[in-house]
Amino acid sequence: MEVFSTITSPLFSEVVIVLENRDISGLLSHVSFFETLRTMTRVRPFDLVFLLTVLDDLQEEARRRLMEVLDSAVGKRRLNFLGSPPTIRMRSRRPGS
Repeated sequence: MEVFSTITSPLFSEVVIVLENRDISGLLSHVSFFETLRTMTRVRPFDLVFLLTVLDDLQEEARRRLMEVLDSAVGKRRLNFLGSPPTIRMRSRRPGS
């Protein structure tokens, strides 16, 4: 947290969380993850971005699953500290990489 509070750039605006397909289903069970984000936004407000790295043919399914998880997190008020809804970005991954 101390390192995070030293960011002075006026250009800082987002925190990017990189996820793979296997990370999606367990995201809600990590309550401490959401509490850490809440504490971080008190130190320095930011937009939350999830960068989902999946194989090309799994992108749409993975995006849908992540949206469902994030909707559930919103419903459980785990993201109510954000000024705007989280963003989902996609990055293609090739088999074996």
